[in-house]
Amino acid sequence: MVVQKPIVAGMGVLFGVLTVWSTVGAQAPSVASAPAASAPADEARRVLQAVEADESARELVSRAVNQAHSTLDQAAHEAAPDRRAALEAMALEWAETARDLKRAHDAEQASDRLEQALSGLQTELVRTRASVEQALARVGRARQELSELERNKSAGGAPAGAARQ
Repeated sequence: MVVQKPIVAGMGVLFGVLTVWSTVGAQAPSVASAPAASAPADEARRVLQAVEADESARELVSRAVNQAHSTLDQAAHEAAPDRRAALEAMALEWAETARDLKRAHDAEQASDRLEQALSGLQTELVRTRASVEQALARVGRARQELSELERNKSAGGAPAGAARQ
């Protein structure tokens, strides 16, 4: 059985949307002050630094990380404040996408570990049930032999177990 991972499958669509958005050059609302305009860029750098510090999902997040760095570079060389603000906001979106991809990857790995643990527990449960059923069958056979012995004893005949030996 193939288990679909909807989080990662949906990220391909998200990459496409962000790529189109970056190509078209979507405009963000103008920002009133210069310090506030650098906030998205600083936040994007902080998110990228955290994502790049963990190598476990480097291949998965590489496209989003590269797009974020590229967009930050474009923003640094952009003279128009509105365009720079839009590029910084887009870089932040790419950085957050990389972070979300890493989180999804981590969640899927945790899910896989839980599925493996569950599978092991289910196997153990099946084995335990089989052992219990075998024990119950032995108890049933022992009770049946006991009742036969008691019947033979009360009838005065030889025990059924003695005839087998």
